[in-house]
Amino acid sequence: MVTETDVIKALPDQGFVRSYVVHALKQTTSPLCYHLGVGLSLLAATCPLNYGMYYAGPLRANMFTLLVGRSGEDQKSSALGIGKEILDAAASVLVGDFPGSPEGLIDSLSRVPSQLIPISEFGRFLSSAQRGYYEPIKTLLADVWDSQPIQRVRANNRVVRVENPRLSIAAACSIPYLEKHTLSEDWSGGFMGRWAVMYGRRERTDPDPAGDRTYFQFLVNELQQRATTPSAGWCEGLDPEAKKLWNNWYRSVDKRNLPGQIVGLKSRAPTLARKVALLYGWDYGPASQNRPWLISMRELVPAILFAELHIKSLIGLSENIAEHPDARLRRSVLQTLEANGGAATLGHILGRLKMKKRPVSEILESLLEEKTVIRTIGDQGNVYMLHSSL
Repeated sequence: MVTETDVIKALPDQGFVRSYVVHALKQTTSPLCYHLGVGLSLLAATCPLNYGMYYAGPLRANMFTLLVGRSGEDQKSSALGIGKEILDAAASVLVGDFPGSPEGLIDSLSRVPSQLIPISEFGRFLSSAQRGYYEPIKTLLADVWDSQPIQRVRANNRVVRVENPRLSIAAACSIPYLEKHTLSEDWSGGFMGRWAVMYGRRERTDPDPAGDRTYFQFLVNELQQRATTPSAGWCEGLDPEAKKLWNNWYRSVDKRNLPGQIVGLKSRAPTLARKVALLYGWDYGPASQNRPWLISMRELVPAILFAELHIKSLIGLSENIAEHPDARLRRSVLQTLEANGGAATLGHILGRLKMKKRPVSEILESLLEEKTVIRTIGDQGNVYMLHSSL
């Protein structure tokens, strides 16, 4: 989990993103990491279509950002709302609506290739995708993250093609939804591996969050200026000093002993860092001068620090990410026993989990075999007890 001290250290010392975080923290007590993620997402929506660099192929500066925290406690939707209000005022055409179908998403991007979709209830999307309803959109989003051309054929055989989609998403999700609807394979190289995850917990309180809107119009003007700039300078890589830092950091990430559920982020985190470096180049670097440029320490250091926030977030969430469905059910059974004082009947466990008897009984039998739980006889029949509670 990311602390506010971590975020303060990761902030650049200038630019739109820094000003946005300062503004947002005065509006709500949401964790600062949420505001940093949203600020970068806003900036991503304003990048020109020609902007990018080569990094294992063409790389663009669009962002998929996921705010993760406790339901109702950490004000994830409030953090999204602050960013949406500013983008609405600066360039409302860039604020997209979440589509009900892949065809709708392609049609929307054909009209506005660059846009930001805010999703305050991402857990519902994950739930629907797991049941199959949103699976086609999930697959398309994975492709759009790479900014590759997409197309569809309408009923009249007319082809709708988007050559340069630049979709960014800022979404919010509670921990139970992530725990229930994602597996390690989703994070290692699948759909969830494309998201910049900010996992924080509210540290500040404010009995009267009226908000200080001193920076609001300034931020609107800054975004508006960027949204109306038609082109940007192509990034040609790293300058010598930045290249040395990059090589050292890349090797350090590759050598880290990460939890098995998230080991795939070793290959994803560097790509995220490059995307964020592009964004900082567009924020306060030379990209806006519409000439080729090199990433310097000014852009790279805060970009790496942001990637480290992402890594720390996923390490904090790794215990909630199951390797396979049986592992998820096993954890749920153990959590139910812990919540009930270390012991419960099968009927109580079924009532809490709202599941059929057979899969839960099979998990309990495996837990008995490995001696994680024991079975005793009580007034209501068999009682399953955590071995550690004896």
